[in-house]
Amino acid sequence: MKLYKSFVCMAWVAVAALFAGCSEDGYWDAAPAPDGVKYSFDKSSTDVSFAATEAVNEVRVTITRSSSTGATTLPVLTEFSDSAVLSGGTEVSFADGSSTADYVITLGDLTVGKSYTVKLSIAGDVLSEAGIHTTMVTIKKNYTWVAAGSAQFYCGWSGTIGDSGLIGDGVTVAIQHAEGSNGLYRLMSPYYYSQKAAGAETKLVLGHHLQFVVNPSDGTLMGFPANVQSIGESDPTDGNYYFIYSTKYGNKFSNSGNFYVINCLIGCDEFSGSVSPGWYETVAFIWNKDYPW
Repeated sequence: MKLYKSFVCMAWVAVAALFAGCSEDGYWDAAPAPDGVKYSFDKSSTDVSFAATEAVNEVRVTITRSSSTGATTLPVLTEFSDSAVLSGGTEVSFADGSSTADYVITLGDLTVGKSYTVKLSIAGDVLSEAGIHTTMVTIKKNYTWVAAGSAQFYCGWSGTIGDSGLIGDGVTVAIQHAEGSNGLYRLMSPYYYSQKAAGAETKLVLGHHLQFVVNPSDGTLMGFPANVQSIGESDPTDGNYYFIYSTKYGNKFSNSGNFYVINCLIGCDEFSGSVSPGWYETVAFIWNKDYPW
């Protein structure tokens, strides 16, 4: 029994000495991360937007690993929609003691009002079981919008144009100008106020503005920054409604001074994500306050 006890004591002394030696030379503290470490993006997509007046130089995307032991690097595959103004490295570095690291997207001179995308992917067989292998980052520098008067807006809900002229009272909506743009304006939630005035029972949402572009020198209507624009209304059967403008459907636009007429369509998506044209409509608005020309 005495011999057995002595053997156990000697074994523990040997183990203690081994651990003490590892700690003294730093090997134990700087031990490499264990095999089988897995990685994942925190989100599958991220939208980043900021005002043109903000000084934003970078966007950070977080990557998480299943261990915090050891310093290591992880290769990252990148696809930039415009490599002239977007850039980033080919790997991300994890510090010892940290389970997260940020991949940094560096921003150059972004065009205001334009959307940019960055696709990031984790390379190799290092994805965690429920991890996110690829993430898409959408970046946009927004215009600064300034007041530009108001208009009397007419559409199918609030009045329209007949053979004898304007029908109905229309609704008064604010107009804003995109500062620094080449003639980009927007009517503020025109369909929301039109539908509300008509007593519509469908779901109404503020904040869906109708953008249009005019010649900044004389106010001539030039077109639309997007030919499909949400109008902020939805129906349990038809889905979300949209303003549609396309010459393919014979749509036209014109103006005589501050009186603007748009032959367009109203479409819906039936909650499918794909917008289909529904019916033709004539939209008109009179820029009745602070008309710039």
